[in-house]
Amino acid sequence: MIETVLVRHVLPAVFAAAIMLSSAHAADPIQLITRQEAALPAAGIAATGTRNLTRGPGIDTLPTPDKGVDGKPFRLAVRFVPSNGVPVDPSTVRVFYRRQPPLDITERVKTFITPAGIDAPAVVVPPGTHVIEIEATDKEGRIGRRQLQLTVAPSQ
Repeated sequence: MIETVLVRHVLPAVFAAAIMLSSAHAADPIQLITRQEAALPAAGIAATGTRNLTRGPGIDTLPTPDKGVDGKPFRLAVRFVPSNGVPVDPSTVRVFYRRQPPLDITERVKTFITPAGIDAPAVVVPPGTHVIEIEATDKEGRIGRRQLQLTVAPSQ
């Protein structure tokens, strides 16, 4: 009887609340980079290769636009590609904005990081060209890195 009440009444309510919270959370755009951060001196694009005896995880971009418009949110999505079947440890993922000095912006997208990748449905970035570096470590300690270049046009 307790199981029936749990399955018929409590679980659907919990799922409904979770869906409402996640959709409300997804509706609010995240300021990935502020105008003050964008005004910092740019850092050069660094070599991202790491030399390991075995390869670390790959990081592939998903339908993330390389161009955006100022003030308009866009989706930031990357997929982690396990090497040798070893999954990425989400707690080790770091996201940096390549400026002088580099800025760790991991906390801004932390809720969107999973072992499969990062999927932030709505981020906002000021106009300009921005280089984002993503670093992921798999459960065996191997590191993979990838840089994304985002170009955002001024609003018209």
